[in-house]
Amino acid sequence: MSKRFFTTMTAMALSLSFVLSGCGGSTAKENASNTTSGAKDDPAKKSTVSFWAAAVTPERDAFFQDFAKKVQAQYPNITVDYLGVPGDLNAYRQKLDMAIAAGQAPDITNDFKSDLISRGYYQALDEYFDKWSEKDKINPAIVKSNRGVDQKDGKLYALPYSSQPWVLWIRPDWFKEANIPVPETWDQLFDAAKKLTDKSKGRYGLSIRGGGGSANTLEMLMYSYSGVQEYFTADGKSTINNPLNVEFVEKYLGMYNVYTPEDDLGKGWTELAATFQSGKAAIVAHNLGSASSHEKAFGGDRSKFMAIPFPKNTKGFTQHPGLTPLGLSMATTTKDKAAAWTVMTYYVSKDINSSYGKLYGEIPANKDAAADSWVQEIPYMKTGAELLNSANTKFGQNPYYLPGYSNVQSKTVEPMIQQVMAKKMTAKEMLDQWAKALEKERADFQAANKK
Repeated sequence: MSKRFFTTMTAMALSLSFVLSGCGGSTAKENASNTTSGAKDDPAKKSTVSFWAAAVTPERDAFFQDFAKKVQAQYPNITVDYLGVPGDLNAYRQKLDMAIAAGQAPDITNDFKSDLISRGYYQALDEYFDKWSEKDKINPAIVKSNRGVDQKDGKLYALPYSSQPWVLWIRPDWFKEANIPVPETWDQLFDAAKKLTDKSKGRYGLSIRGGGGSANTLEMLMYSYSGVQEYFTADGKSTINNPLNVEFVEKYLGMYNVYTPEDDLGKGWTELAATFQSGKAAIVAHNLGSASSHEKAFGGDRSKFMAIPFPKNTKGFTQHPGLTPLGLSMATTTKDKAAAWTVMTYYVSKDINSSYGKLYGEIPANKDAAADSWVQEIPYMKTGAELLNSANTKFGQNPYYLPGYSNVQSKTVEPMIQQVMAKKMTAKEMLDQWAKALEKERADFQAANKK
């Protein structure tokens, strides 16, 4: 990566190369020898592997810097050229697109995006993964989820590092103060949101994400409420406008500016978190990734924040969205793929993966790391782990494989959500348009894959 390129791309980016000496352990070196069919590390060969991390905070940046140092200590001949991109995922993805177009794509990225498969950016990892001696330590359910992104061939394009369950974050102290039980059904949740609203104190029972990321959040919630697991019927019709989904959106967005703050209309995650953490809302929806932010905001006082599973639907079970594909990906343009794979497998080794999961509030993909005591000792992590492993939890089938899936959410649906919140559009009108957009994406995808 040239310094000139980074300078012209953005002033906020930070490129770091770590060149330290050290001795590697036997297990890690054995993993390195299982990378490709016939390819083995040359002890005298030195390699630099570029690694981009998305949406970094100061705490996350420190983790990745430390990881780069540990790679150098474990593998003296491998240098990690790390770049942490702050801001939201859109900022990162724009930067990555520019890098790809300029022929300066990083070797490894930690943000897995389906459309980059069709664009030929990602290297299929099957030949590496299948020969890797530690592959059985990676949670097979998460591997399966990542393979599902490639609907055509089921290839693995991202080495899973974690799972990030969706939850509701609540103020347990408010519930206790009002003598309201933690909600187990959606009706109980809506009732609690009403009872916990006290506008005279500037308190609201709920805060809704109406800005960036609102469509993704709403989709997760509505399918959990309805219990519909398939996103398309056999004849290609989208289920997004299922009557139960319509019912949920009417109830949920109908609470806006009555049992929620008025400024919810434009809130992204940062603003939603601030509302929750400043004592203005009792309930918000997000994933475990916000745990560290809550820990910091509440000074580690877990009597003030708590993660609970999405409530049971009328069918009697808890439905979790399909597992979001998370993992490290390798670029097809990577010069030393064996070295890149070594870095990737070291990233999901027990200790590194455990540290990552604890920082990000995610369940480690490495089964040994997921069994660490801290997962059971930290209440919200225990909730997430139990949610993923419960026989009463069913998983949706989000169409992450559609290249335009996220674009439909951000460009088509999010403006309509604001229209519904402002009562300028009905829930059914919005969901009908959402369904048509998804049906078109699916038809285009199928047509492209027949060629």
